[in-house]
Amino acid sequence: MITQKRTFLYQPGILSSIITWSWTFALLFVGIIFWLEVTHFQQITLFFFIIFLLFSIFQLSFRKITIEKNQITIGRLLNPRWIKVSIDDIDDYRFTKHRAIIIINNKKHEFLLPVNSIIELNSIISKKG
Repeated sequence: MITQKRTFLYQPGILSSIITWSWTFALLFVGIIFWLEVTHFQQITLFFFIIFLLFSIFQLSFRKITIEKNQITIGRLLNPRWIKVSIDDIDDYRFTKHRAIIIINNKKHEFLLPVNSIIELNSIISKKG
């Protein structure tokens, strides 16, 4: 049983990450283009910069995997109902250098994580049961 609460920040699979970060950076570029077209800084430019900053913060902070008391919680950005499941209920898992693939209830969840998080997550999940 896991006694300490562990949290890992992740990004979704590579294609999803590219798509979501492209839309986020599009907001920044719209703000920059508008700023350069008008030739001086205006409130609409500030609005686009603030929206870009908020979207970036949300994408970095809401996507997390939390493990506490043999329970794994996967937080997502757009889905308000996060996935909560016991570690024993994980059907299958695979880890590569930067990627974790976890199958829960026959649904495949793919995450991009740092190497040290992959190593720790692998050791926690492999100790199940």
